[in-house]
Amino acid sequence: MRFLRLNEVKERVGLGRTSIYKLVNENNFPKPVHVLGRNVAWIDSEIDEWMMQRIADERGDAVPNINY
Repeated sequence: MRFLRLNEVKERVGLGRTSIYKLVNENNFPKPVHVLGRNVAWIDSEIDEWMMQRIADERGDAVPNINY
């Protein structure tokens, strides 16, 4: 497990900062955690789960779980 900073999340999911925070505020994207002071990061496995769920929702089928 590792923390991802915003730039890594943007690159991984293909969304911009505004879209990510909009989805977070709508409870449709994993919330970041405070790692130190005002610095936030996302948990990589939560981002992977979100991506797999998007694929499953789009295709209407189950996507295999990724185990870490």
